[in-house]
Amino acid sequence: MWGYTIRPARLADLDRLVELLTELQDHLEAVNPELWRMTDQARKELRGQVAARLTAPGSCVLVAEHQRDGVVGTISGRILVNHRYTPARTGTIDQVFVRKEHRRLGIGSRLVAALCRFFAAEGVEDLSLRYVIGNQEAAQFWEAIGFAPRIVVVGASRQAVEARLHEP
Repeated sequence: MWGYTIRPARLADLDRLVELLTELQDHLEAVNPELWRMTDQARKELRGQVAARLTAPGSCVLVAEHQRDGVVGTISGRILVNHRYTPARTGTIDQVFVRKEHRRLGIGSRLVAALCRFFAAEGVEDLSLRYVIGNQEAAQFWEAIGFAPRIVVVGASRQAVEARLHEP
């Protein structure tokens, strides 16, 4: 038996969601030292942000719940509307995380499939997401299920850019 349930997140899951998303942020900061760091203040505000996301229109937060270990994974997505483009309604996958000891069991794929059902019910046909350079697990996972780069976002410190500029 698989032992996991994919279901909509509830306010009762809030503490575990904050814990998982903090673990995700710590992982991302570890795999890419150039990544922006979450401030202590932002970490304190995370609970309120997650709570707001649970009830926001056009938003979907799902969890993977293990029969013994409780909530061990999460995914969140939202619908973006921009009538200047076609398609005007797109879905963005914002955060996905599965605890290390529960990975490679199909949980991530099932979370994505459930989020896709939400998007399909809302008439969304195109999806996008971002993942951190250096997060090889994420890159392999997303590429394996059909995601490919469309836009590249690059970054540098202002000081590094200025050091390389040659002004007359």
